[in-house]
Amino acid sequence: MKKLTKARLSVLFFVAAMALLPAICSNANAQPESPQGRIELEQGTFAAKSWQSDGSHLALAKGKLTFGERPVANALLQAGPQGRSIRTGEDGSFELFVDRSLVAYKLVKVMSVDGATIAGNTIRREEADSILTASSAIRVYHPIEVTRVEPADSDAGRVKVHARFKIEAGDKISFFRIDKYRISGQVADADGSPVKDAIVWIDRDLGEGFAKSTPTDRNGNYEMYYWPEEEETNLTVIVGTRRYALPEGKVINLPRHTSVDIRIRLPKTGEVIDDKPPALVCTTSVGATYTGLLAGLDVPPGTAYSVTIPDRDGRFVLTVPKDEWEKRPLFFETVLTKFVAQEKVLKAGDELPDGFVQPVDHDPRFAAAAAPEH
Repeated sequence: MKKLTKARLSVLFFVAAMALLPAICSNANAQPESPQGRIELEQGTFAAKSWQSDGSHLALAKGKLTFGERPVANALLQAGPQGRSIRTGEDGSFELFVDRSLVAYKLVKVMSVDGATIAGNTIRREEADSILTASSAIRVYHPIEVTRVEPADSDAGRVKVHARFKIEAGDKISFFRIDKYRISGQVADADGSPVKDAIVWIDRDLGEGFAKSTPTDRNGNYEMYYWPEEEETNLTVIVGTRRYALPEGKVINLPRHTSVDIRIRLPKTGEVIDDKPPALVCTTSVGATYTGLLAGLDVPPGTAYSVTIPDRDGRFVLTVPKDEWEKRPLFFETVLTKFVAQEKVLKAGDELPDGFVQPVDHDPRFAAAAAPEH
């Protein structure tokens, strides 16, 4: 074996040292990770449940606010923009009740650290800035299960996704269905010119079953929503301090299960509305207001897909581009209220058109489960 000279050993040590230099410099320049404010929830996802008189639809959520693993005491938190204020305890812990009867996505956020402490010490400015950015989400929704996926009948580029809401035994869900009909029309003066800021009011004797319109716009147009019961209805128009009504003993008979257009012309003198045309013209119109739970997919804007109204067992079908479905988009749930201006009454199983169901910020997003194989 060849003997290494002193000069050769010096060269080898120099080469080895140069090889280690980047790692040494890197470790020397590395900064320890800065502590962060964090909100940790023991449970952030809850299965939705109908409102119960015994309060069993409420769930207790527990969590903790920390800064770099140390508890933050006496901070003020809030769940959602309308939530009540919650103070953290000495160990940073907090509790809040979650209403499972409302499908929702809520952020639990730190609202204030005034008077708060970390391990008994006053919070410094940089610590406060980090803690105030902390948040954690609470989601309430009915779990969804995908039962099967098949090619669409008429388009090879789309698939039909069969899914269902997983409903607890005895639970009742209000899926999308007719909620109210619309009364709309115009208020004009005796010369036929539109009257702005008039209020149209309908009610039965003793003030039962009333509905109040929006103020008329500059074209005299108004609208209100009601559930017709095929009973005799009083009609009142309020303009400023003046109240116009039908002749004594006269009423309007509103038909059931249909929207109505009522055009009203106010008298030139007095406050009695003539109950005959052209002063009062009442005709049926198409459309109704629907409200209830629907599901959709959280896909890029402009993605065309349709969804059916769930049946009483919570089953529905989405027809979606195959390539978008293969990206495994999240589902969302929304309680939608919408006026649909069509003569046909929508029912379970009917397909809603592309773009009909859109999520909003407070709608929960989540992954659906696959049905177990038999």
